[in-house]
Amino acid sequence: MGIAGKIIGVIMTGTGMVLLTLGMDPNIGILSWGYFIIGLFMMSLGMALITGGKSQQVKKPKPPTITEIRCDNTECTFKELRDFERGDYILKPLDVSCPRCGSTMTIQGIYIVRDESEEKIKI
Repeated sequence: MGIAGKIIGVIMTGTGMVLLTLGMDPNIGILSWGYFIIGLFMMSLGMALITGGKSQQVKKPKPPTITEIRCDNTECTFKELRDFERGDYILKPLDVSCPRCGSTMTIQGIYIVRDESEEKIKI
């Protein structure tokens, strides 16, 4: 809601207050109930215009994604974790060689790192 909506809300709230005050005058008679209800309605609409509108939503950053790379040699236990890169997929052979044994390396897993503070479902 822009500035114009806020100004209209203030005007409606003020008018509603005046009508609400008129509705409390017992000398008017049966019209006082009408003024009271209309004033209450206009005040609530005005306050809705003042406080309403688009609130700024904070976007959560994407959780970090990591890629697990392992050596293809069954006797070698070398494992490396690095940030996910576009084009990574599981079982993708890489052009780099193992720093321990010199064998080829393959992507064995891609994981999203989550915070431990997230609530877990309890059954």
